[in-house]
Amino acid sequence: MPVSLTLTATLAIASTISMPGARTVDSPWSMRYFDTHQAMQLDLDWIAVHAESLPTLDLVAHDGITAHLSQAGSSQVTDWHYVPVSGASTAQDVAALIHMTSETDGVFASPMLLGGTHLLPWIPTQELIVQIRAGHDLGDTPMLEEGLGGHAGMCRIDTEASNGLIVMQLAETMARNPAVEWAQPNAIWWAKQFYTPNDPQYGSQWALNNNNDMDMDAPECWDITFGDASIVVAILDDGIDQNHPDISSVPGADFTNENTGGNHTTVCDGHGSCVGGCVSATIDNNIGVTGVAPGCRVMATRIFNSIAFFGFCFGFIETTDAWIVNGIGHTVTAGARVTNSSWGGGAPSSAVSTAFNNAEAAGVIHFGAAGNDGSSTISYPASLASVNAVAAINSSGNLASFSTYGSGLFCSAPGESILTTDWTGSNGFASGDYTTIDGTSFAAPYAAGVAALVLSMDPSLTPDEVEDIMADTAMDRGSSGYDTQYGWGIANAAAAVAAVDTTDPCQGDVDGNGNVGADDILAIIAAWGSSDPDADINGDGLVGTDDILILIANWGDCP
Repeated sequence: MPVSLTLTATLAIASTISMPGARTVDSPWSMRYFDTHQAMQLDLDWIAVHAESLPTLDLVAHDGITAHLSQAGSSQVTDWHYVPVSGASTAQDVAALIHMTSETDGVFASPMLLGGTHLLPWIPTQELIVQIRAGHDLGDTPMLEEGLGGHAGMCRIDTEASNGLIVMQLAETMARNPAVEWAQPNAIWWAKQFYTPNDPQYGSQWALNNNNDMDMDAPECWDITFGDASIVVAILDDGIDQNHPDISSVPGADFTNENTGGNHTTVCDGHGSCVGGCVSATIDNNIGVTGVAPGCRVMATRIFNSIAFFGFCFGFIETTDAWIVNGIGHTVTAGARVTNSSWGGGAPSSAVSTAFNNAEAAGVIHFGAAGNDGSSTISYPASLASVNAVAAINSSGNLASFSTYGSGLFCSAPGESILTTDWTGSNGFASGDYTTIDGTSFAAPYAAGVAALVLSMDPSLTPDEVEDIMADTAMDRGSSGYDTQYGWGIANAAAAVAAVDTTDPCQGDVDGNGNVGADDILAIIAAWGSSDPDADINGDGLVGTDDILILIANWGDCP
């Protein structure tokens, strides 16, 4: 492709997704979100097409309105392409062009709708995602995938429609089916990675230990625990460098159909490695940095691609509802206890919201970046009740100038000038294995790391119980008590782990039958003088008189 066309197309899409002067109009088509409809904008300069082999001819509708297939840019979603449009001035113009484009053999066309807090692309594909009500079914409807992401009743259906406008109509029809709780297209959508340019002046991890004590009290926490390796934090992102020498991780997984095993792939990736290091960069290995919960592990859960459009990085990501739903479902089946989502700003999704809600109900606690636009409107998915939104503070303990805040904010955490791990080598954000970076993208995993530390102390805690502990122990900032700038305050690792009650509610129940009695005395006598951990009630390494005395003090049924 000639350089002039590359630069023209690049600048055009950059203005479309980020500049206030983009050529958009109010869309006559809305997006269904559960039982409501979300108003959308329509991009007049682009449409999206799906084709295994994209024709190179340009298609002209009425009045010279043209889809320039010869100048299409590849999506990160297989066989999808972004096609520049010229001459369109109304939604009807775009609709006519979509219908004409779809008449080409093997081509499915969709509008480029814009939604969410950042007005980012949302594109219906040929598929629907449907939540079937308990005790109902859809008869002979052919399913591509049932139990999507392990979520009961959620299925993925191929509509065989010719274009995205028809798919949106089919979603409306399906949503009115008495057997259906909700229905939506399996959309391609963009979100924003919440980072800002690196600040090379900062070379220390003030977030963990700061001279002014505006930090997370990590060293004080580490006197109690580094975290437990059985507690896994799933990083829902663009992957994690699986071979980074300074990130403690378990094997990752890829849900973008690229089979990377959780590794990065595009030139614009690397975000997930920065996020993961905030949680579990390795401690005491004589290299690099450390995470707030270095004894815990992170798991790359690759649910999106960072967009490399004509070789340029815009800081946006591209995903589908099904990728995210499957990724969230995997966190449950893989045994992760915490998830982190350092992305957002796109349109909400019934499927994605349901997946987050279901995972929370299964015992997984979620954290999300509030956003980086300095506004008081928290970005989706951090805005969900099932996701804990985290704002960013600077090293003075004040809300970072870029940080989003607002109603529903859970807490705040360090997010400005954060030294963390990077994709190794020349990839990622810096030329080495580490980078200094800003954003609520890094505040959120610090808070997620505190949750992992709390669960390390007591894995039986529910998400609500972990949230209560973190809220009660956060360092209060702003107005006294809860406020919408800092939430409950700055997440504090040391105070949170110290607040976990680890006392045995039934000391002396050696045989575990729910009662302290004669059988337990006999068990202690049998283990007398040994270091049997079951009979060593006071944990001093020796079974003896002190253990008998504790047992007698707790005689009877356990509380």
